[in-house]
Amino acid sequence: MSTMTGDRRGSIAIVMALSMAALVGAVGLGVDLARLWLVQTRLQAAVDAGVLVAAREMGAASANNDATALFWADFGRVDRKTGEGFLSAKADAPKFVTVDADTVRMTADAIVPMTLMAALGVGAKPVHVEASARRAVMGVELALVLDITGSMAGEDIKSLRSSAANLVNILFGSSPKPPPNLWVSVVPYTASVNLGWDQVAGRYRTEWLAPGKLNPSDYAPGAWAGCVEARVSPEDGTDKKPSDAPFTPFLWKSTLNKYFNGQTVVKGDNDWSPTDPAHKITEQNQAALPDNTAVGPNLSCPASPVLPLTDDKAAALQTISGLQATFRGGTLTNLGLQAGWFTLSPTWRGLWGKEKLPLNYNTPNMRKVIVMMTDGENNWYDWPDGAPGQASPNTYTPNPGPDADYTAYGRLSEKRLGASIKTITDARVEIDARVAKLCTNIKKAGITIYTITFGVNSTDAQKLWRDCASKPDNYFDSPTQAALNSAFQQIGTQLANLRLTQ
Repeated sequence: MSTMTGDRRGSIAIVMALSMAALVGAVGLGVDLARLWLVQTRLQAAVDAGVLVAAREMGAASANNDATALFWADFGRVDRKTGEGFLSAKADAPKFVTVDADTVRMTADAIVPMTLMAALGVGAKPVHVEASARRAVMGVELALVLDITGSMAGEDIKSLRSSAANLVNILFGSSPKPPPNLWVSVVPYTASVNLGWDQVAGRYRTEWLAPGKLNPSDYAPGAWAGCVEARVSPEDGTDKKPSDAPFTPFLWKSTLNKYFNGQTVVKGDNDWSPTDPAHKITEQNQAALPDNTAVGPNLSCPASPVLPLTDDKAAALQTISGLQATFRGGTLTNLGLQAGWFTLSPTWRGLWGKEKLPLNYNTPNMRKVIVMMTDGENNWYDWPDGAPGQASPNTYTPNPGPDADYTAYGRLSEKRLGASIKTITDARVEIDARVAKLCTNIKKAGITIYTITFGVNSTDAQKLWRDCASKPDNYFDSPTQAALNSAFQQIGTQLANLRLTQ
């Protein structure tokens, strides 16, 4: 009896085909799952980077645009229309949600095309990622030292006000509650600094003056405005407190009937009288008068006094909004820089009105920062329309020789900067040298310095402030108003310390 067996080759072929399909499916699944994972990882990294920018720049009009630009760059977009990028995945533009006043969430979606799985009829798969970042301002005591000399008049002072306010808004954010451990001082300066008027308490700080130096009748019918004379070197390069180095009140005495050409009285550079209506004091109306024409005992003294460290955003913005260009005297940046140091130095703790401020140097998780802004070279201004001026010794009698405006260092002819300082050029060189020493002393104390030059063409001045900054990246040369605003914004964002919250 014979046994018949069928041909099994067809069955084996079917099994092999089914096995191969399963194998291809498994391989395809592995490959496409890996692609999904890689795209999701890349998308997450792009969102993480973008949301940090969005949080850091919260409040700025360009925040979301800047974050989106970084997102696309990190995702590797190659087609602007479709959003195609990494591994041919196509992403939609990221979306932003403001969680609270200091937190922003960024989400992104992409479609990942299948490769081997597509042969099995599996279509493209979506991926979704999101991240949140909270703007956390690390503790900082910040002094804004701002040039409000006469050359800042007009649109420039407006630009300074908006730029400085932008920085304050970036740091404080939109929450009504101030961030923890954030304090800001505002230090306007010209050829003098107004340290003596306490705008918070509404009184003069006469206790900072040397006994017997303030004579109220010298300012009649007005009053001392609060500006002080420069300290004698080397104390104009230190942070000594008033009890160790008392101040002398600033007083620009009247030049009325002081200068003569032969027997003829000639106009002085600050002719004022407490009683003569023809020579009344007009310094309080300086902003409404033509350049350099105000007169009075407080001439060139900034109307805006120093605002000490405050966590009151509104108070800082109010001081900034009230800044007005102040004419006469020139620009003595070392005085503004030193005053900024006064507001941050623990040597001055309690003197500004807050018992625990300023904090010690190198307090954990705290930084002390000065942002120093100037629109020109150091200069000692000589008003050409009134004596003494830089005339020859025989032009007026009496005349001490080459001279210039009264400043916190007195008259140029008084040589308070040193016996060798005889001309305006000499004075500029000497003040530059004192600035350099002051910058060194401040940085040694542990204070970070940012510097901004605005419309400064002098390479010597640019080098002075570049060297003053704590590092090259902390120096900003701003030739235009737009560049000035950008400098303040960049500094503000650099001072914001961010962290991912999820």
